[in-house]
Amino acid sequence: MRRILVALLIALAAPVVGQTLPTPSEVCGVFAPNAFTPNRDNTNDFFGVVVSEACEMVTYGLRVFDRYGRLVFESTDPRDRWDGNYNGRAMKEGTYLWQLNATYVDPDGTNQVRLSEQGSVVLIR
Repeated sequence: MRRILVALLIALAAPVVGQTLPTPSEVCGVFAPNAFTPNRDNTNDFFGVVVSEACEMVTYGLRVFDRYGRLVFESTDPRDRWDGNYNGRAMKEGTYLWQLNATYVDPDGTNQVRLSEQGSVVLIR
């Protein structure tokens, strides 16, 4: 029983690994965590999709949906993060889908590139 408890504690303490990782050929990579814990402990309290700072954002649109397809978060500011609430109420634990549509200028400043990514994130309370 102790071994199981220790293994569980180690697993829970492990850092959250990102779902979308940039490849070396992508100058403007995207990172999205696959879980977050909005419990006000200042660790993984918010969910957001981060685009590499190497590229200047022209447009940005992040949307998060619940399992029924209801829009629970939307932002056009890359600095905004979802706190796990919708209309002032805490959302239930579970899997949520996110969608990112953005346009950025590549580091050369010569091309505008359209970015469309999607994935899922688990809300853990």
